[in-house]
Amino acid sequence: MKNIIFIISLLLSSITARAQENIKELQYAHVKIAVPEGCTAVSDYELMDCNGFSVQWLYLSKEMLQQGVHKSFLDQMAQQFDYRTKKKINFSSQKQPFKGTKFEMKDGTFRIVGFGVVTDVPLILNLKFAKEPKDNTSLSELEKNFIELE
Repeated sequence: MKNIIFIISLLLSSITARAQENIKELQYAHVKIAVPEGCTAVSDYELMDCNGFSVQWLYLSKEMLQQGVHKSFLDQMAQQFDYRTKKKINFSSQKQPFKGTKFEMKDGTFRIVGFGVVTDVPLILNLKFAKEPKDNTSLSELEKNFIELE
């Protein structure tokens, strides 16, 4: 019993230490993306409120794809959003095709949630923008690492 408590406390301390670590780059499906100065990554897979932009992604296994987990996960996310409008869109990420949905949220922000494959890694991508991303000229260089609009 003491060993289990020790292992759990060790695991929690390593998670806490990792969260407090200054993460310099994101690991986006084998693509390294620098965290801009003044921005803080929550993990290797999540950047929160970097000049009005947030991004996170979830990797999927082949089994999850075969079971359609990505479709049910995207549907569940949409059900949890408090949005005014939603629209199906196609976009690309790292020059790979993605299908998703663009939401205009009731708080005035915008979200784009989509599914695609980057460097042979299937993933769900969740993007949040302070202002509507209307075209590629409205995207920052950081944002273009994750999305290019069609």
